[in-house]
Amino acid sequence: MNSILSYIQPFLLNLVYPNHCLACNDVFSGGDCGICDSCLNTLEPTELGNWIDQVTNPTDIDKAFSGWYFNLTLQKVIHSLKYQERAKLGCELGRVLGQLLPLSTVGTLDLLLPVPLYPAKKRDRGYNQAMWITKGLSETWDVPMKPHIIQRTKFTKSQTKLSVNERQKNMENAIKVRKKLSGKTIGIVDDVLTTGSTISSCAAQCKKQGASSVVAITCSTPKMTVETSC
Repeated sequence: MNSILSYIQPFLLNLVYPNHCLACNDVFSGGDCGICDSCLNTLEPTELGNWIDQVTNPTDIDKAFSGWYFNLTLQKVIHSLKYQERAKLGCELGRVLGQLLPLSTVGTLDLLLPVPLYPAKKRDRGYNQAMWITKGLSETWDVPMKPHIIQRTKFTKSQTKLSVNERQKNMENAIKVRKKLSGKTIGIVDDVLTTGSTISSCAAQCKKQGASSVVAITCSTPKMTVETSC
């Protein structure tokens, strides 16, 4: 009986609560990724490999990897993840990223750490989207995650419309690392890498606590970041 219910229940739930694609809004079945196969195929893998030499602000970052370019489809998915209470979507996005970007490409990692949110912002949103992406990566790569080692100690303005210099100044004294990381290789995870200023600030504090190497890992990067920083 239980085996029959386990087979039927997902089907019934999909009839009552069908999945609507976050990109095109069509109904589709199967998966937790949040977008249908048709829209999933419109995501643009960067195929950049380690693109640290092209990051605008690579201070204290040793390698950088991004899964996809930040096109319209991915913009809708990440917007839904951050602002429409779709926390578990981040976990699935992390799993897909981990499959797109094998750990053998990234190299050995001791820990995965999400970029933190300021506590007041986390309370407003209810969760840290980077933590859920990190969770999905951790499960796929079998690398432990520690969500509370990096903390944000001051409120910072949105980086979206700031220049490179303004982003760096905005992040000054905004990050604290609570634990010694002696000799460890750390992967710092976020949704989008634009100039690298936020992850650079996290990387600097990790190295002050003894980390030997820091790798930036993000779901996406805007095409213009790569084009203008080459």
